[in-house]
Amino acid sequence: MQRTIQKLSSYPAAFLLLMQTLSIILHPFLETAQYHQAIFSCFNIITLLLAVWVINRSPAINWVAWALAAPAILLTILFVLKENNQYLIWAQAIESIMYFYTAIGLVMYMFNDHIITRDELYASAATFTVLAWGFALAYSVCQQIYPGSITGAVNPEQARTWVDLIFVSFSILSSTGYGDIMLVHPVAKVIGTIQMFIGLMYMALIVSRLISLTALVRKG
Repeated sequence: MQRTIQKLSSYPAAFLLLMQTLSIILHPFLETAQYHQAIFSCFNIITLLLAVWVINRSPAINWVAWALAAPAILLTILFVLKENNQYLIWAQAIESIMYFYTAIGLVMYMFNDHIITRDELYASAATFTVLAWGFALAYSVCQQIYPGSITGAVNPEQARTWVDLIFVSFSILSSTGYGDIMLVHPVAKVIGTIQMFIGLMYMALIVSRLISLTALVRKG
């Protein structure tokens, strides 16, 4: 049992990727639940703790991760207890920064040596989901501060759900377009523009990394 736990603990990026994938799958089924926002917040807390674990395994500075995660977790708990949207806005804003910092730590982890390990492959996928999560949280904060800043073909007057936001985030980050969801406020468009740039740069960075390491292995 101990050996199994040690083996699983050697793949922290895989755990982070699994949790985020599970969250995406479960969100559509939980949105109609009575305390769906509280459930989502619990998922965010778990994901944040996993993100701190991943940062701890990377060359990034661990105390920065805790400095971001601790207030985000506290504000999330306050939102669940008091149901005050101001707590949610601040919690999601800090969570967004935390995810971006996690992405930086994952990239540093992947570029720390000249060997591709299995966990680094998980990290490359986890970095993409972490970036998508960070921008989805940024969109959520944007539409709460600027109502109507993100609209869609279905119920355009209503705020977009988390599923809508994570969908548009993945769509923009992968440069596949965002279909029936539109960024209409200037602030939302700026966030989207930054995300497009980061998505393209990340793809180029990972592809060039894999090609260079493949060439290095062949020379060796």
